[in-house]
Amino acid sequence: MRLTRAGPRYTSYPTVPQWRTDFSDEEVDAGLCEVEGPVSVYVHVPFCKEQCWFCGCNQVVSRRQSAGDRYLDALQVQIEGLKLSSRRVPAQRVHLGGGTPTWLDSFQLGRLFGLLRQRFDILPGAEISVEADPDVTSDEQVGELLDLGVNRLSLGVQSFDPVVLRAINRPQDGQRVHGIMARCQQAGLRGLNIDLIYGLPHQTRTRFGRTLDEVIAIRPDRLAIYSYAHVPWMRPHQRRIDADALPDPHGRMTLYLDALERLSGAGYIPIGMDHFALPGDELVVAQRSGQLHRNFMGYTTVAGSDLIGLGVSAISELGDLYAQQQTHLGAWYRAIETDAPITQRGIRLTEEDRQRREIIRRLMCDFALPMSLAERFPDALEALTALEADGLVTNDGDALTVMPIGRLLIRNIAMAFDGHLGDDKAARFSATV
Repeated sequence: MRLTRAGPRYTSYPTVPQWRTDFSDEEVDAGLCEVEGPVSVYVHVPFCKEQCWFCGCNQVVSRRQSAGDRYLDALQVQIEGLKLSSRRVPAQRVHLGGGTPTWLDSFQLGRLFGLLRQRFDILPGAEISVEADPDVTSDEQVGELLDLGVNRLSLGVQSFDPVVLRAINRPQDGQRVHGIMARCQQAGLRGLNIDLIYGLPHQTRTRFGRTLDEVIAIRPDRLAIYSYAHVPWMRPHQRRIDADALPDPHGRMTLYLDALERLSGAGYIPIGMDHFALPGDELVVAQRSGQLHRNFMGYTTVAGSDLIGLGVSAISELGDLYAQQQTHLGAWYRAIETDAPITQRGIRLTEEDRQRREIIRRLMCDFALPMSLAERFPDALEALTALEADGLVTNDGDALTVMPIGRLLIRNIAMAFDGHLGDDKAARFSATV
């Protein structure tokens, strides 16, 4: 699960560093007791076979499959001990993220889904999605995921270019990607997604163009195209990347604009700030009807659903409460195995926070905001004056509208409404473009 240190880069609100470190498990339990469902469930599986140098996720490299057994033992304790309002709560969305969930072998994946079904009544038609590394995911696993009820797969491809892949230590066979996607498409899975990253080392317009050609040929239902966040002071393994080989800000912007043009020409609809989908996809339908939503798992059609996070570093969103579990695997194990506090930090939103959260979500989903909402925070409107003068946003008195060019800087626009950033807006965070 991706986190942000600089406002709403991936998530909505509030900014993570402002959360309380004295937030207690009892506060989380009280929030869980009020959950009636249907809920969304996120399970973080931290293990990976290799350390990809670009990665900003919470992950652990392990080649010992027995590590998965210990992790599932701990998850079982956590799941069985959830202070829910009933033994089995209805769930309308289940997502396995990482790390690499398909690092788990077939038996371990089956065990994990069995544990989830003990406490959650997964509703008919629920979205059950899994993130997968094509280099790790076997043909046998794809079939077993289908048998387990998985109906959406997200492949972390990042690039098809061998030069770029070597520069970020990402082993990958392009034919594996084609094969997995073809198998899933034939099985009728919906919302099939491929993740790409722009701004990687040695990534020129020509090289990125070839990757886009490959993706368009596969024709997934969705694409997520993220800007590489080079933060070696936070992720020491990124120091192995040659910073001189990274595109400059103008080059990064050009790569994204190329993707926007090429994918739009191939029939994809831009969704929010970093997603694309084919016209019939649920995300497109939700965006057109004003029902698109965003939470810690990204863009979704599920609005107003409590999110229960399970596993190391997982975040729960329960009404006006956010809480994150221990982010270090060793500390998370100790908390589970010794019944010590598992919550590392959290926050309970004030009424002002709730209003700011709704504004940021609407900007990131709709690129427009009624002035009746925006005017509640005149300081934010004043901060947007310069962007308005540059033609990135317009204000006609009734609505604040983000212009097409401004959508590329939607994170900066949304940050104006983030009441927790304060002086941190000038601090050293990852680039927003």
